[in-house]
This record gives sequence, structure tokens and C-alpha cells, in this order.
Amino acid sequence: MKLRQLLPAVAAGIAIGVLAFLLKMTQSVDADLHRTRLADLRAIDNLDIELNRMFTQTRASSLANSAADRTKITQQLGTDLDAIDKGPHALRGLTPDLDKKLDTFLDTIEAKFELGFDFEARNTLLNQRLVNNLDAVQGLSDALVAATAPAQQAQVRDTLTQIKTELLSNGVTPTPTNAQTVRDLLDGLTRLGDSQSQAYKDALQSLSGVGEEILTDKADLVDKLKDFIGRPTGPQLQAVEQAYTAWYQGQVAVANQYRVLLAAYAAVLLLVLAWLGLRLRRSYGELDKANAELSHANEHLEEQVEARTRDLSTALKDLRASQTQLIQSEKMASLGQMVAGVAHEINTPLGYARSNAEIVRKTLADIRDLCSAQDRALNLLTSENASDEEVAAALGEADERRQSVNPGEVMGDLDGLLQDTDHGLVQIADLVSTLKDFSRVDRSRTDLFKVNDGIESALKIAHNQLKHRVEVVREFGELPEIECSPSQINQVFLNLFTNAAQAIEGEGQVFIRTATESAGVAIRIRDTGCGMSEDVRNHIFEPFFTTKPVGKGTGLGLSIVYRIIEEHGGRIEVHSAPGAGSEFVIHLPLRQKHISDNSAVPTPATAAA
Repeated sequence: MKLRQLLPAVAAGIAIGVLAFLLKMTQSVDADLHRTRLADLRAIDNLDIELNRMFTQTRASSLANSAADRTKITQQLGTDLDAIDKGPHALRGLTPDLDKKLDTFLDTIEAKFELGFDFEARNTLLNQRLVNNLDAVQGLSDALVAATAPAQQAQVRDTLTQIKTELLSNGVTPTPTNAQTVRDLLDGLTRLGDSQSQAYKDALQSLSGVGEEILTDKADLVDKLKDFIGRPTGPQLQAVEQAYTAWYQGQVAVANQYRVLLAAYAAVLLLVLAWLGLRLRRSYGELDKANAELSHANEHLEEQVEARTRDLSTALKDLRASQTQLIQSEKMASLGQMVAGVAHEINTPLGYARSNAEIVRKTLADIRDLCSAQDRALNLLTSENASDEEVAAALGEADERRQSVNPGEVMGDLDGLLQDTDHGLVQIADLVSTLKDFSRVDRSRTDLFKVNDGIESALKIAHNQLKHRVEVVREFGELPEIECSPSQINQVFLNLFTNAAQAIEGEGQVFIRTATESAGVAIRIRDTGCGMSEDVRNHIFEPFFTTKPVGKGTGLGLSIVYRIIEEHGGRIEVHSAPGAGSEFVIHLPLRQKHISDNSAVPTPATAAA
């Protein structure tokens, strides 16, 4: 079944994956990037042509354009070359053939750059040498004129002027005839020197050497310029562009093939979707029929469920009522076990209160007789008809009764007796009030409660089981008032004290310690009783579990303790070992979120672990 459900999902995933792949392949050609690359190639070609034009102009005139302009063009050309070689628009890596042609072009233009840099350096040097040599020509010309015979000085001066003009023209704006003209003029001066002095010949030889140097420098510079311009960067760049265009056209052809495949694949998908639509329509028809049948069945089922729900609700209410009654019954059973002890606690102050009342009653009879005697004597004293003997007898009787009663001492005794009686009645009232607090049903009530006072109240109820053989050691800390159901918490304390007393055979001790925690209070109750085994400890919080003989315990005490603590948002822990006593640790929060009265008796948690 799982495989049948998985196969359609796998098929749908594969179909979507193939569709995504075809879409991606149809969009593999980036037209914008293609146009950018072509623009880069056009820019490089234009800059190369412009650089050739500038260097060609220097052949016609060394002053045609500045070296700074040529350097600027060279730098821009270098930037564009980096773009096609390494930048985001690079042509590198597209095809091996394109890489090979690109390398050839880059090597050629790099060599051309080196020639250009060499040309610039030599052009600057030769211009300086041209200036220096022209200055030397001027000096040599003056020396030559001075060494010429007076008859030929005018002719020599004119020839020298033509030589200087041709040399200057050759250095700045050369023409094809400059060099030959200079050499012909120098040859004429040489022929004239046959009839001149040695000084003339020396000056002419020096002038010829300087003139030849000027002509040679310019010729070398022109040769370098020819080498620079002759580099085949244009054809090689065109070859790079052709190789790139061929690669791009191949990419376009592949993308077109994928577009055809995508169209065919889309048509197949549409057919499959149409088939699935027919299947779904048929399935929905069957589902509608099944739903109609199911709806008809649900109408009867809802009636049955509603009736069953009413029965369950009634049972739940009965269960909750039984649970409440069970808790109250267990509480009353616990109190019932202590009735004899509590009755003794009440009988003691009640006995001496009754005894004191009997003494007071008898003393009041004597005082009543004294008052009657004094009243008769007073009446006789005020009567005109009474004899002296009657008055004396009445006064004697009254004095005799006064001496026997002694009113001053009697009144003091009566005050003491009444005070003792009042103290006993207060003790009885406290016990009755405590019993009333323990027996009332107030689980939904939430009050502020003093834990230490609650412990003392529980100890009063359990006093008869603890006195004479169990010493209670109290270590009470300063506790804040907590929010809880006081009757329920008192029931927890009473159950734990009762269990501790029953666990101690003979004499023993119960240690009670209270302290504050980060979010509440902690109460530790430890006894020196017989302790518990691990098996017993793991079950003590389960309902109806007891280790007492049949008829001696209900098995609900600790279960209800656990439930009360849990409903108050706290927890209870137990630590015990056979022969080492038991310790119960109760953790209660300061404030309650919610105390539920209707929750079922909880399953014991791992608090007993």
C-alpha cells in the first residue's frame, strides 16, 4: 500500500524535474551577455585602430599628438583586454579553439604594447638629440663659413642654410627626399673643399657626421613605427570574434533544440493531465456515491453516538460524585479512627470543668444561705415589732454563716475555678474547630494558608496517637502564605502524621522541617519507623494499595495525598528503606493556576522512585 502511494509522488517529482531541466536549458543563452561581449570586442578594435592612427601621425610629424593621449588610449585598451580575459564578460574557457586564438591575440597585442613603450622612450630621446644636434650644426656651420675662402663664403652659407632646413624638416615632418637632399648638399660642399684649407675640411667632416646621425636616428624611429603598425592585431581580433560567434551560434542551436523538446514534453504532459482529469472525474463520481451512502449511515450513527455520549456523560458525573464521596469518606474514616483519642482529649478538660462547676454550685449554695441569713437579720433590724432577742439571734446566725463561708477566700477560689474552666472550654473549642475544619468539603475553595499553622492543627488531631511515645521535632522556617485549599492540605498532613505514628513501633521521633524554595515552599516529614521496601515504595500512591491487615486501612490515604498535591500544582517525593524510616517531601507553589475539582484520581507518577 505504501509503495502504491509512493510511486505517484516519485513520478510527479521526476516529471517536474524534467520540466525544470528543459526550461533551464532553453534559457541557457544570455543575449544581454552576448551583446556585451561583442561590444567589448568592438571597443578593443576601435581603440587598436585609434592607437595605430596616433602612432602613424607621429611618422608624419613628431608633434602631431602628445604621448599622454597615446598612453590614455593604451590604458583603456588594457582595461578592455582584461574584461574579455578575466572579467564577468570573459571569453576565456568557452572553447579550446577560442582560448587558443585569444592567447595568440593577447600575445600579439602585448608585444605591440612593448613596441609602443619602446617607441615612446626612443622618440623622447631622439627629439632631445635632435635639438642638441641642430645646435651643433649651427656651430659647425659658423666654423665652416669662417674657414671658407672669401670668394666662396656666400655659396657655402646658402648651402648650409638648405642643409639646416632639410635636417629640421626631417626631424619634425620628414619627407622621402629629406635624407637624399642633405647628402647631395654635403657632397657639393665636399667637392668645394678640394681647394679649401684643412680647417674647412675638418669642420665639414664634423658637420657630415652630425647630419648623418640625425638622419639615422629618424630612420630607426620610422622602422620601429612600421614594426608597431605591422602587428596583425586586427585580423587576430577578428578571428577571436569569429570563434566566439561560432560558439554562441552553437549555444543558440542547442537552446532551440531544447525548446522543441520542451514543446513536445509539454504536449505529452497535457495529454497525461487530461487522462488524469478523466480518471479523477470518474473517481469523484464514485466518491460522491460512497459519500451519499456514508451520510445515510452517519445519520443513524450520530444518533447512536449521541445516546452513547449521554450515557458516558452520566457515568462520568457519577464517577466524579463517587470520587468526591470517596475522598470525603476516607477523610471521615481517618477522623473516625481518631475519635477515641480526640474524645479523650476533650474529656480531660471537660472532666475538670465539670468538677469545678460542682464546687462552684456547692459554694454558691453556702453563699445563698449566708445571703438569706443576712437578709433576715436586716429585716428584723428595720422592723419595729421585732424583739431584741430575735434580732440578736438573727445576727448571730448571719455571723456564724459568714465565718463558715469566709467570702473573701471563696471569691478568689471561684475566680480561679472559673478561669480553669474557661481554659478547658477553650481547649475543647479548639479541638472542635479543628475537627470541623478537617471534616468540611471545601475542595474548590482557595484561600491564603499558613503552612506552619496547618501542621500544628494536624498535630493536634493526631496528638493522641503521638503522645507519650513519639517525639515531634519541629524545624519551622519563615514561610510566606501560600494559596491553596486549607482543608485538603490539612488532610495531607494528617494522613502523613497518622502513617508516621503507625510506622513507629514503640518509641520514636517524627522530624518536621519547612523551608522556602525558589517558587514555593517545601515540607519534609521524616519518621524513625520501620521503613519500606522498594516494591512497596513503588506502589504506595496507587489507590487501594495497603500493607495493613484487612479491615485496618482503606488503601486510599496516600493515593488521595498524591492527588491533592498534584492538583495544587506541586509534587511529592518519598525516600525510604527497610529499617531506616521514611521521609516524605512535599513541594507546593506559592500561587495556584487552577485547582480542578472534577479531575479523576491520577495515576501515581514516579514520585515514589
